[in-house]
Amino acid sequence: MGTHVRRGRLLSLALAITVVMALAASPGLADSSTPRTIMATRFAKIAPLSPPGAFGHVTVVESPVFGPDGQLYFVNLSAAADQAKVRKLDLKTRKFTDIYFDDHSEFSSLQFSPVDGRMYLTDYGAGKLVSMTQDGKDFRTEFEGKIEGHVRTLDDIAFDEDGSMFVSDEFGTPWAPEGVLLKFDKQGHNPQVLLRGLAGGNGISFTPDYSGLWLSEYRRGQINRFWLNEDHSAITDGVIGIRANTGQAGFDSNAVDTAGNIYQAVWDAGRILVFNQTGDQLATIKIPQNFPKPQTLTTNIAIKPGTRQGYIVVGGENGGYLYRFRAFARGGRQSNGG
Repeated sequence: MGTHVRRGRLLSLALAITVVMALAASPGLADSSTPRTIMATRFAKIAPLSPPGAFGHVTVVESPVFGPDGQLYFVNLSAAADQAKVRKLDLKTRKFTDIYFDDHSEFSSLQFSPVDGRMYLTDYGAGKLVSMTQDGKDFRTEFEGKIEGHVRTLDDIAFDEDGSMFVSDEFGTPWAPEGVLLKFDKQGHNPQVLLRGLAGGNGISFTPDYSGLWLSEYRRGQINRFWLNEDHSAITDGVIGIRANTGQAGFDSNAVDTAGNIYQAVWDAGRILVFNQTGDQLATIKIPQNFPKPQTLTTNIAIKPGTRQGYIVVGGENGGYLYRFRAFARGGRQSNGG
């Protein structure tokens, strides 16, 4: 082999190495084997410190969702009787509107129905599914009672394309996995058990094509991937898709962007874990701990539909706050509340 040929190949190799190193250094082209760390930015205080309750002397804010008016709605699970249980925030003016008050509800999820436009909410403490109009009027209890002998801990909601509601149940532990996955009809009635044996079902989101579900289990630190039949009346297959070491924390709500990436909130850890649909961890989104007391109750995210503007609701011993971040892909229905 001639010297000039060897030199040519060495130059080509050097150029290839340079290109690879440049690509690896590019933030937008990071290798999924080395997850990025993204620091969220504080945007606004959205709820005061709640009085001592079931979760301690902390505020628990949940379920951000962009409404038909483009404003960001959310619920305050730990709100006292004189604090709004449902609020909305105009992100441009930073003006709040109080939507709904009562002295007993513990709302953990809010979603707008694609069928009737009403807000449907889970009452975590009472095991109820309720609804109201966008302005907080015409309150209805759509379901309450026992399912297979238990008052269920109804937690998160996901609507499929025809408006049926899939609801997680945070009942059960790894030692007594008695939680279930439920399907309600378009009016929030007639619950059907699709799956049993869960240890604290929590986050629930459809895949972008609605063929399957991602369902997290709070007390197992895992996200299950389920496939559904054509009319979504049954689960046809499933795998344990993602596992993580959460220590004393647990998997809370999740969301899926239009590229299929999963954003998994980790309760009491101050972080969101981001995975692609093949299970590679892309990033950890962290909440800066710059308050006098811990602000770690990361419950859920919303990505504004059609944009990459991501928002996280975070509770803790300082009240409830909204943080923002740039998502990996645009938002859609499955990344808009839960």
